[in-house]
Amino acid sequence: MKNDNYLIENAILAFLHHYPEHEYKESYLILLDKVRALKNGQPTTTETRKRGRPAKKARTKETSSTETSKEKSKTT
Repeated sequence: MKNDNYLIENAILAFLHHYPEHEYKESYLILLDKVRALKNGQPTTTETRKRGRPAKKARTKETSSTETSKEKSKTT
């Protein structure tokens, strides 16, 4: 997916294309220059919050493998 700067640049270019004589043309050209300066900027990553403790799967029956069935269940 494209980043926000790309979408904003596209919207400004569409506005300038459809309204070339609009009174805000100069302001949009200045804004377009600012967006293009940030074009290669990476969005800031947000920290993923961990929820609670990891789940522990309870062992309910013996497995067919001899190696893993020798382990004792760690349920409390």
